[in-house]
Amino acid sequence: MRRHDQRSSNHESALAIWGPVMVAAGIMVTGFLGTLAVLQMDAFRPHLGDMVVFRPRGPDADPWQIRVTATEVAGRAGDATCTLKPQVMATAGGSLVVEARRETSPPLYRLHWAGTRTEEGPGDCGSAADFTLTRRDLQKVANAAGGFGLHTGAAAP
Repeated sequence: MRRHDQRSSNHESALAIWGPVMVAAGIMVTGFLGTLAVLQMDAFRPHLGDMVVFRPRGPDADPWQIRVTATEVAGRAGDATCTLKPQVMATAGGSLVVEARRETSPPLYRLHWAGTRTEEGPGDCGSAADFTLTRRDLQKVANAAGGFGLHTGAAAP
């Protein structure tokens, strides 16, 4: 009888040692995989040099009706803001280029606009402007234009 009690006592002590070790190893593996997943998400963020191109559209086009406020507008007095309306930006065409990214919370992007205008009225950024947008607002504007990069609207051969 003593042998059986002794074996079960040894088995219980082994579980008492290895149980917490296995739990700790599981936590470490989960943390490692979570870190890898977050690092992979960087691929979905806008990068330096990315472009948003607004191709001129005809009157039949139905662009998204959104309005985004740009901040820290270079060379602009007063409140240092201006408005981006993709439906206006696409009227004559133009483009935005990502020039810098500031690692804040949320990330801020420094952009350069070149085109005819960004808004009808006093909120217009002008035909060329440098300003800052949040990642969320930049994504809204890019989605309204069809995404980042040059899009011809035709399928590749």
